[in-house]
Amino acid sequence: MCEQLVRFEHLHGQRRSAQQRGDAEHYRFLRETESDPGARGPCFIATLMYGEGSEVMVLRRFRDLVLRAWPIGRGLILAYYRTAPGVCRVLAGRPVLIGAVRLMLRPFVWGANRIAGREGGRRA
Repeated sequence: MCEQLVRFEHLHGQRRSAQQRGDAEHYRFLRETESDPGARGPCFIATLMYGEGSEVMVLRRFRDLVLRAWPIGRGLILAYYRTAPGVCRVLAGRPVLIGAVRLMLRPFVWGANRIAGREGGRRA
């Protein structure tokens, strides 16, 4: 999910607009940026902590099923998108800090898994 979509949904709710490019365009952009990591910019916190592990999938599902459903949740997603790159720059290359943040995120990941599992009808 891109920041533009979250911003649109935060302002106007979950609906389609003529300006939205659709899922195919978002996936194309994702594939292009994965092939050139420098084009994407700094990593987000969860991916920095866990790579592409199951924890990241849980957090993405929580974002998509729970947070995106509410205006305040979409606002939290936007705030995360704005602040996470700076946090990642601070954490990158500091394994002790990464370990501490990973430990602090553990209860949140557990809770997100339970909530998203209820919302989505299945658990990770």
